Formats: sequence, structure tokens, C-alpha cells
Amino acid sequence: PGGIVRSGSKVGSLKYPKLGATTNHLFCPAIRDKVPDTLVPPDVKCVYEIVINGLSVKAVETAMGAGIIGASKVKGVKKITAANYGGKLGPYKMNLYDAIEKAKELGDIS
Repeated sequence: PGGIVRSGSKVGSLKYPKLGATTNHLFCPAIRDKVPDTLVPPDVKCVYEIVINGLSVKAVETAMGAGIIGASKVKGVKKITAANYGGKLGPYKMNLYDAIEKAKELGDIS
């Protein structure tokens, strides 16, 4: 329900079907060498998943855009991306570039 999750999470588990959510192995730096299709670049030591809840899709999209703009200014940030859960977490899909543009429409964000 909102907050920051280390290494990111995913719906379900590869080994344990009854688990609702587990570490997203594709985004886990600690096991990057053991995951052939890892999405963690070699020079990255930490991955955070930012969870945003809101009262409307527009509110979430705008908050996401503002967060991306803010995070992109932090020294050491290498990459910003979004995970796709195949619709398992809801029917909404947000484009990061569109989210940034919506956040910029608020003004005083650049």
C-alpha cells in the first residue's frame, strides 16, 4: 500500500505457487549473476521499486511523473524504468514519458 520496496516485487512466485508476491528476480542486484535474463546493469548495486497509490489514474500518473523528474536529478541514479505485470495488478498501463509530461503541466517541475 504505497512506499518503497527494495529490489522490486512481482506477482506470484517461480517456485511457490501459493505466495502472492515475491522478489522480482529480474531486478535483484544480489543474484544478478545467477539470472540469465537480469535487467540490472553491471554497475548498479541497488534497485528500488516505488509504489504509488492514488484516488485516480490521473493522480497516480502525475505523481509518477513528478517522482521520475525528482529521481532523475539524484546523483548516482543510473536508470528509471517500469515493470509490467501483465494486467495482474489492475487494468491500467501508464507510459513513463506521458507521466512526465503530465507532471510538467503542473508547473514548477522541470
